[in-house]
Amino acid sequence: MTSPQPLKRASVELLRQIADHDQGDGVLFQPAGRGCRRLDGSAFSPRDETFRVPSQLQLITVEHPRLGVWRVRLTEAGRDYVAQANERRAKHSPIKGARATHTVVDEAIR
Repeated sequence: MTSPQPLKRASVELLRQIADHDQGDGVLFQPAGRGCRRLDGSAFSPRDETFRVPSQLQLITVEHPRLGVWRVRLTEAGRDYVAQANERRAKHSPIKGARATHTVVDEAIR
């Protein structure tokens, strides 16, 4: 698969939260005021507009089972995007930078 279109951090975090909390039948988002939605069973509350681009790119599907409630599911493309984003995150992990810093400090002490 080619490199996916870069999303804003909020959209990537939305995809990760859905992937982490989905037990197979999607996750529910309840209205949380001020243009936000709260993920059921969590304190995660993204803004409504955060859902727009992932939905347009067909990374998620959004259904409305009840008034004001959204059931959100990752599509296969969404799962692929999360996997690639996690690979990029692991590749650019702050741990690598920390190890490099320790090496420089250790050499400076010698």
